[in-house]
Amino acid sequence: MQKLRIVIADDHPLLLMGIREVLERDPGVVVEAAAQSPSELVEHLERSLPDIIITDYHMPDDERHGDGIQFIGFLLRRFPDTKLLVLTMLSNPMIVDALYDAGVTGVILKQHDMSEVGQALHTLRRGMRYYPPGFRKVRRGDQENPVQQRIASLTLREFEVIRLFVQGQTVGEISEHISRSIKTVSTQKTSAMRKLGVESNQDLVSFCTEHDVFRS
Repeated sequence: MQKLRIVIADDHPLLLMGIREVLERDPGVVVEAAAQSPSELVEHLERSLPDIIITDYHMPDDERHGDGIQFIGFLLRRFPDTKLLVLTMLSNPMIVDALYDAGVTGVILKQHDMSEVGQALHTLRRGMRYYPPGFRKVRRGDQENPVQQRIASLTLREFEVIRLFVQGQTVGEISEHISRSIKTVSTQKTSAMRKLGVESNQDLVSFCTEHDVFRS
């Protein structure tokens, strides 16, 4: 059996080491590289394209490629023939749904056991998409929890804008980060705050912290 060539990326060295250790237990896998930033990952992919990319969803502080859905979208467009597995702490169903809709091959939730990485590879070998345990595609309005209903009502762009804002970025910085006008970002932030039922920036940060919206 031909070995799967894999490149992994995560900005946390210990987690990167742990994933690599899990992968290297599989005799059918060879880890070609381990990157700690989006730019480092892309540089390797430009030189040698693997069968599978396993990358963290949230790797901040990369001005060239950004992170989140912006970076995932870039990878899917730039390397369409390579399967993409996304690691994330964000269990929000809307984000998970959006990643599959964008074209990723699988999502692995970091709060689950890292043995799920091996299960994901087993699924990919069979030519199927990998879904995390308990995954169910969300339909608008089907959440029993009113808070989850409010969070799920956000568009993906609104979610990304408030994620970056809560991390400490200004509207202007977010505008540069996601390549959108300041007016567009401001409108998306205002819309998100209205849907979440918060009136001030402090309330927005408190809401996201209290309800563990981003879990990063």
